[in-house]
Order: sequence, then C-alpha cells, then structure tokens
Amino acid sequence: MKFFKVSYPAYQMSPSNRSLSSFLDSELCFDRYARNELVNQPATNVYENDQAVEIEVSVPGYEKEQLTIAVEKDLLRVKGEVAKKENDENRNAYREFRNGNFEKKFRLSEKLDSEKVRASFKNGVLTITVSKKEDIIPQKREVEIS
Repeated sequence: MKFFKVSYPAYQMSPSNRSLSSFLDSELCFDRYARNELVNQPATNVYENDQAVEIEVSVPGYEKEQLTIAVEKDLLRVKGEVAKKENDENRNAYREFRNGNFEKKFRLSEKLDSEKVRASFKNGVLTITVSKKEDIIPQKREVEIS
C-alpha cells in the first residue's frame, strides 16, 4: 500500500541512454545529476506503523530555524535555506560538505490525514510524522465464542 509518491533518481540509466545523454546539453539531459537537481537533496527514510507514516530527513549542519515544513492539500514540502557567507576570507581548497538550499516534496495519499502532521528535530535528523485517517487504522475487537 503506497501512502505517497517519491521521485526516484534517474541516474540508473542504461548504457545507451548514458552515452546519448553525453551528447545532449545538460538542460535537455534526462540525468537529474547532470542538471544539479539532486546535488542538495537530503537522504530520506520512510517508516510505517498502524497509526502513522514517519519520514526521517537527514539534514546535518542545519539549524531548526533554517528548516520549513508546509502542507498544501496533498503535498508535503520540506525546505532548508542557508544564508550565504559573504565575507568569507578562506578559500576552499577541497570541499565535500554541501549545505545549500534544498526543497523536497512528498505527495500524500488520501489515506493520510494532512491535518495531523507533527515534526521534531534532533541531532541533524528531521522527523515528520503524518497520522493515518481514522477509518484506515485497523480496529481490534474480540469475538465472543458461542
């Protein structure tokens, strides 16, 4: 049962598509890494239990105030915005940390209650909990034996 849709990266292209994409302009290319769409995308884990769906977003280096969560109809949007350092005297000799702006979207299923969304932030992990609708949660009842 799918509760929301996630767009998987297109970097797993066939060898023929990969060689063809090298001839194309990067804006016309189907490879999302070539267009820098996935450069600042945080890693995400999704868990499900009987009452809710839990989304963990790995955002190390971000502060709580730099993160925004918005729900519009069936779209859950997570944004991270970092102010650029303007007076940085140090030049980058080598850089692997990527703390840029990002936006990640999740399309919620009709089985999830978009009014009941909770979030917490601890140790660089943003945890978003979306409750299931009441009629979806399995009800346990005992049956009397006659």
